[in-house]
Amino acid sequence: MDWVYPKRLAPGMTIACIAPASSSDEELHTIEAICAEKGYHVIFGASCYRTGLYGGTPKEQAAEFQYMMTTAPCDAVLALRGGYGTMRYVDQLDYDAIGHYGKAFIGYSDCTALHMALQRYSRLITYHGPMGVDFKESRQVDIDALFHALEGHLQVVEPLPEPPRGAIGTELGDGILRGGNMTMLSMLCGTKYFIEDSSLENTILFLEDVGEAPYKLDRMLQQLRLAGVLRRIKGLMLGTFTNCEGDDDEREYDLGYEALRYMEEDRSDEMIEPFVCYVPTGHGSPHHTLPLGAHVHFRYISNTIVVSPYYRR
Repeated sequence: MDWVYPKRLAPGMTIACIAPASSSDEELHTIEAICAEKGYHVIFGASCYRTGLYGGTPKEQAAEFQYMMTTAPCDAVLALRGGYGTMRYVDQLDYDAIGHYGKAFIGYSDCTALHMALQRYSRLITYHGPMGVDFKESRQVDIDALFHALEGHLQVVEPLPEPPRGAIGTELGDGILRGGNMTMLSMLCGTKYFIEDSSLENTILFLEDVGEAPYKLDRMLQQLRLAGVLRRIKGLMLGTFTNCEGDDDEREYDLGYEALRYMEEDRSDEMIEPFVCYVPTGHGSPHHTLPLGAHVHFRYISNTIVVSPYYRR
């Protein structure tokens, strides 16, 4: 099944904001003003105004997400923030209808469950990028990059913050970028919302910040290793990890090094050598918008990631 390219955005279109993971207290007028500066209209779902832990019951959140991603008068859907809640209703969505409309969805953190489900069952390319909580003047560069991607421009992320690990050569590391929040991925591993088994050999797995202690990071890597995921994927793209320090007597945990070791274990001789590269994704560093489900290129020699335009023509 071919991938569904999202609608290309352009000034004059409408962006819908929702709170798909947890309730939100963002300054909605600020989000509206920033989008207006870019030439876009904004509508807000009922979840943006709800109080409490979640933006509604699972049934309410599913209904709102389904509406915004299909028949609502908008062209893209922006999550206000992460939190926890999206796994409560991923089994209540009509993925065929969502794929038919092909609207862009933007979010990260707990929104990983929605990204993974949309990519597997709608085959929709989605965006790991700044959410409503990040719409503030101090994040203008990140917001500019988000709209740059949504409007279908070529992106070159260079230089990356750290040298890559693994295979060294002149060839491009290329594959389909899948993944997101590391905790959410480990929870989804083994479920029907994880990456389909037939796609693993063509996957570059993206792992994003979770703010966990080193032993928890390794526990999640072990889960991916034991599931046979790490030895089959082409490579890993690591986002910005923060607050992952352990106790004073614990050694420093090098996630890239440990992950590469697991990727090399019991790897088929027919597969190319794996690699690990690093990309800033917020948390005090630039947040580069990444298209999940899209074909991306990693250039080892120049330590850059090239992201082609992904939109419906």
